[in-house]
Amino acid sequence: MLNFDYHNVKIDRGKNTKHVVVSGEVTNRSGKSYSTVAGRIVLFIKNTAISNTVFVINELPSGSSKPFEKIIDELDYNQIGKDITRYEIYTESGF
Repeated sequence: MLNFDYHNVKIDRGKNTKHVVVSGEVTNRSGKSYSTVAGRIVLFIKNTAISNTVFVINELPSGSSKPFEKIIDELDYNQIGKDITRYEIYTESGF
């Protein structure tokens, strides 16, 4: 069973870009090593989803943690970044 924890998640403006960047760490608690893990990030303003995107993490051994970062190209941080009220991150698949 897929069992991953996402922590230290930040929503910020990327370096050298105007886009929203979501970063953090993922820990593999599944008891199995994965060569590729696909996760999904959904960003919200209040209860309205404003972005829904997939990110990939490669080589995630059992029990290990790894940083991730996803640039959300369609969102300009200066226009909307400070209005983001919450996020959801979950694992879609791993192999």
